[in-house]
Amino acid sequence: MWRVGIDVGGTFTDLFAWEEGGTRQLTSKVLTTKHDRAVGVLNAIREAGIEPSGISHLMHGTTTATNALITRDYPEAAMITTDGFRDTIEIGRQHREALYDPYQQKPKPIIKRRFRYSIDERMDAKGKPVRPLDRAKALAIAEKIKAANIKSVAIAFINSYVNAAHENQMRDIVLEVNPGIYCVTSADTRPVFREHGRFATTAIRAATIPVMERYFNRLEASLKDAGFNGRLMILKSSGGITGVDYAKQHPEELIESGPAGGVAYAAYLSEMKGDCPNIIHTDVGGTSFDVGLVLNGQIPIRKDPEFAGHRLALPMVALDSVGAGAGSAVWLDKYKRLRVGPESAGAEVGSCYLYDRLTITDVNVALGYVDPDYFLGGKVKLDYERAVAALEQTVARPLGIDLYTAGSGILEVVGTQMRDAAATMMLAKGYNPAEFTTLVYGGAGPVHMWDFTAGLGVADIITVPYAAAFSAFGASCAEYMHRHHKGYVATIANDSNSVHKQRVGREIAALFSAMEVAAADEMRAEGADVSDIAFQYGIYARYIGQLESFDTPLAIADAAQAADCDGLVAAFETMYTQIYPEGARFPEVGYAISELYLKASVPKAMPLVPRYELAAPKPRDSAYVGSRAVHHRGRKCDFSVWQMGELLPGNVLPGPAIIRDPMTTLVVPPHKQVRFDEFMIIHYG
Repeated sequence: MWRVGIDVGGTFTDLFAWEEGGTRQLTSKVLTTKHDRAVGVLNAIREAGIEPSGISHLMHGTTTATNALITRDYPEAAMITTDGFRDTIEIGRQHREALYDPYQQKPKPIIKRRFRYSIDERMDAKGKPVRPLDRAKALAIAEKIKAANIKSVAIAFINSYVNAAHENQMRDIVLEVNPGIYCVTSADTRPVFREHGRFATTAIRAATIPVMERYFNRLEASLKDAGFNGRLMILKSSGGITGVDYAKQHPEELIESGPAGGVAYAAYLSEMKGDCPNIIHTDVGGTSFDVGLVLNGQIPIRKDPEFAGHRLALPMVALDSVGAGAGSAVWLDKYKRLRVGPESAGAEVGSCYLYDRLTITDVNVALGYVDPDYFLGGKVKLDYERAVAALEQTVARPLGIDLYTAGSGILEVVGTQMRDAAATMMLAKGYNPAEFTTLVYGGAGPVHMWDFTAGLGVADIITVPYAAAFSAFGASCAEYMHRHHKGYVATIANDSNSVHKQRVGREIAALFSAMEVAAADEMRAEGADVSDIAFQYGIYARYIGQLESFDTPLAIADAAQAADCDGLVAAFETMYTQIYPEGARFPEVGYAISELYLKASVPKAMPLVPRYELAAPKPRDSAYVGSRAVHHRGRKCDFSVWQMGELLPGNVLPGPAIIRDPMTTLVVPPHKQVRFDEFMIIHYG
């Protein structure tokens, strides 16, 4: 039986499969079918030569929810909130993309103002009812929603993370008047402190539930018709997988579903190799360049990431993105300044295929890096003449420069954008690049690695032959995991008496215990063996007076041990001194806790990765394909061309060279080389 990972991106749908109990591995890459992404999933399975009936587990990473939110392609949703908080999701949290630009446009709210209703009700910060829910007005709002033919509603009341009684009352009234409607509450979605993130996350859930339920139902039906009888699992933004039924009801957890697969595999690679605990991983896809870190083998999580201009209360893998991918549009603004992205050709690739504008792929074709006759192994033919014409008309002629200078300049701009994003990810957080390995993947990663990795100062630069299906591989071996977060506000001062500390400790231990039960119930419902569940505990805390709380993992074996308040304080101090110098500590001011979290996981299935005997450094003759003229950095030179599948562990290939594969192209410039190690990991330098 096969375990299959599938990553549906904006341009390509990638597949990686491995045989349970064996060493066979299969990959495929097809163009994403935007009209129905389920078609692309089945196309990828067919392209790999796998019978759907032979798949035991299909792990699916998807950008469907992301695309729906970015393009506003979702049914109208409504929101009901406390009087005075109708505009919370629009006001935001003081965050602006450009701090000093008075003309910048605020992002459009997820739910239109005319469909946001407020009602008289109030809980205080400790969860005590101050004003009861106005039932008459609640019924009137429910009738308005019915008259507007709204099919999805978000209910988000202030302080409901402490006491959800009023939200539950409102939900029952809405469903009473509108049976069958999608109705979600913020206390069920993300019961945490700070209303903007909680409200915005709940709004996203309400808006995308109809979209994702429709997509997953269609996907399930298509797979069943094709003979699939295995388990369909969905990759979440936090890097774990969950059952499809949970994913239908929690689409807000899928916003970074696709990129999370690559992060999961980067952590796996760190564990497998053992000599690269710190990795900066870079995913060069068709639409964007995504960069993130693995620190000491662990995946960093952001608890309040930004998405579409909103700060969400939602744990996601820590990624930064720039709109620089192989399909990114290239253009000149009115001042004749070169611009790249964020518009993308998606599955239309570029002028060399179906798009009507110049893209980065066109530039790579025109300069000779990408063979137009071997795109996707020759299954898709690219038009070299159209690529050249697009580069000439869009950039070279308007700037009065030759074609190849224009192309090299474009790649330099793109490389700089990518390099800046990678360097910022390390340096802005105080990390030393010399302690990191740069991992390059994505279909366009090996094409551009020679450029954007220059000058990073990292210990090693690596990629893999299946770089184009890397995120799909990560999905296939992601751990089965749920994260639970719960808002809990308490202070612990240096002079706090033992009675106060004991009360806080008991409350925290009780909340952790309840979270354990909820997580176990979720996993049991999805068929997991609850005897294998491992729990990891943590809090978000800060010194009293600080604005932001810090993720503080707790080295405890069970919920009961969280009752030790002194242990919680010690864990915070240990974490804090890992980030800041000793002189930046302020224990005398006391501590504030704002949130608890629990990670529940079961052991993940891992592919058997063969370790090969090393062959001779010189590649065998069958690997050599020929040579091709490439305009590299404005200068024409001959690059030798090699076939990826014919190269062996131990081979060393000096540049200038191009290693072609049906799914990607690896460029080795002059004065550089690549080396294949015993795991067929490719080292560049």
